[in-house]
This record gives sequence, C-alpha cells and structure tokens, in this order.
Amino acid sequence: MNMKNKTKGFTLMEVLVALVVLSIGLLGIAGMQLFSLKSNQDSSLRTQATYIAYSLIDKMRANRTVALAGTYDIAVGTGPSGTQNCYTSNCTAIQLAAFDLNLWKCELGNFSGDAICTTTLNVTPALPLGDGSVVLNVLNNEVTILVQWQDSANRKDLNLVTTPPQSLQIVAQL
Repeated sequence: MNMKNKTKGFTLMEVLVALVVLSIGLLGIAGMQLFSLKSNQDSSLRTQATYIAYSLIDKMRANRTVALAGTYDIAVGTGPSGTQNCYTSNCTAIQLAAFDLNLWKCELGNFSGDAICTTTLNVTPALPLGDGSVVLNVLNNEVTILVQWQDSANRKDLNLVTTPPQSLQIVAQL
C-alpha cells in the first residue's frame, strides 16, 4: 500500500505571509483613520470660520448705517483696540461697531493673548492663529470678509509658521 504523506495545518512560511498581509491591511486602516480625523478637524475649523464671518455680517446688518460708512473696515493683522464693553454699558452706534470688531478679532484667535480679549471681553478663540479683514465696496454695498487660520498640518510649531494659512472669503450684500 502506497500511502501518501498528507500534511495537515500550516507551515511557518504561510503563517508569516498571512501576518504580513494582515499587518499591511491594519496599517492601511490606521492611515485612513488618521486622514479622516485630520479632515474632520479641518472641516470643523472651516465651519467655525464660516460661522464667525456670518456672525459679523449679521452684526453689520443690524448696525447698517455705520457699516455703510465703512466703520467696520479692518485689515488683517490689526488687533482689537479700545476698552468699551457694550455688554456692560450703553454704546453709540460707532462704539458698537468697534466693540463688534473687537469681539470678532478675539474670536478669530490670533489676538487671544491680548488683554482686551482675555480681561475685558473674556472671549475664547475659535481658530488657531486666526485673523481676518473686512472691506466694504461702497458702490454696491457689498462687504467682503476674509477669515484665515492655520490648519492642523501647518501648526507643528506655532512659533515658526511658514506655510500659507487656510482662508475663507465671503461676499455679502448689506
């Protein structure tokens, strides 16, 4: 009788190949999860930027006469100024515009260490190194709001940011 040797089980080489294939699959899943988390963070920051921009547009519409005079115009890099707090005292329309801009600049985040933001207004920043500008086109009463911030990939060292910021530009009719 000629009995052939029947092997049962796996050889060590088969186990190693299966382990390599499984490891590559798990690394792929981890990479997809990391990409998903980064994308989620970036979309959250973009949502915050949109909310902050439209919040200022609504405040400008509520204070339309002063807004149409260009009082809300402000450049990137200009920080909050003044100490008027319209939450605790009565304000004129021009003081309210300055207060709105101070709140907006503090919410953006680049001036979160400023005394106006921390002490007077007690505002928590929403964007990392966020800043913005407001420009009114008096010919058609359109306001252009630019909001910019550093996304998660560009914030490895907040003291040495060399990459261009993420930005969002909204044009709205007053």
